[in-house]
Amino acid sequence: MRRLLPVLAAVILLTSCSGSGSREPPSPADSGIHGTVTVGPQCPVVQAGSPCPDAPWEGKIRITGDGADLEIATFSGGRFAIAIEPGAYTLQPVVVGPGSASPVSVEVPGQGYVEVALSVDSGIR
Repeated sequence: MRRLLPVLAAVILLTSCSGSGSREPPSPADSGIHGTVTVGPQCPVVQAGSPCPDAPWEGKIRITGDGADLEIATFSGGRFAIAIEPGAYTLQPVVVGPGSASPVSVEVPGQGYVEVALSVDSGIR
């Protein structure tokens, strides 16, 4: 057993030092998308002195592009965040029931997060 210990240590040392020396591409944690989703209008008729602001939207957002096809859920306040590889993506709230939402295109940089504001049209008029 004592004879195997130096051999085992040498194997571990050699395998841990065999890196190529090249820098890896950014990990998904280095880039991504974050933002908010709101829904409005909230009132059928907006009147002066009686504001009717859009409300945070809770639901799922579909993200497609650069090989991605996934859905993420919003959390409190209509906020969302996802770590994702750099590239071009399309985001669209998944509307179930009345209302609609238009897709939004974003370009995720190699480093950092891009901020996006998405909106859902409630259909109230």
